[in-house]
Amino acid sequence: MNPIVLIGFMGAGKTTVGKKLASKLGKSMIDMDDQLVKRLGCPIDSYFATFGESAFRLHEATLLKEVLQKDAIIATGGGAILSKENQLLLKDQCTVYLKAEADILIERIRQDQKNIRPLALKNNDLELKKMIVERGNLYEQLATITIDTSQKIPEKIITEIIKRVEYDENRLSRS
Repeated sequence: MNPIVLIGFMGAGKTTVGKKLASKLGKSMIDMDDQLVKRLGCPIDSYFATFGESAFRLHEATLLKEVLQKDAIIATGGGAILSKENQLLLKDQCTVYLKAEADILIERIRQDQKNIRPLALKNNDLELKKMIVERGNLYEQLATITIDTSQKIPEKIITEIIKRVEYDENRLSRS
């Protein structure tokens, strides 16, 4: 089985769902943001402030290439889809877009005291909504499966992912 890659805007539930999905499927879970913090030796917001977003995106692309070689659940960062290189890498993967309403995403982001998100710090709610819409088109294009997480608990999302992934794999193996 190939990796299952979770994409979506920050606050969509990629890490939470990824951990539970990996546990349920007996796979390892790779949170790209956590891996990047280890590699960079500092929090992402500090790296952004010192070196900028484009330098960060280069590290992110290198890591994505590596983790796609593993049979794992991969939670990408919200902006991983912005790079053309990453878009090409994700094109042929089992990619699950965890989608949520903009107001819900913003509420989750603003309430999350554990994860400091550089783009959430420097953008107001209106700017974040604009980003959600712009990125939403890319997420949709890259997704094999789209699941709305707005009003669902992680267990329901996981069940839906498993059913949809199995359906897609069965459908592909018959063609």
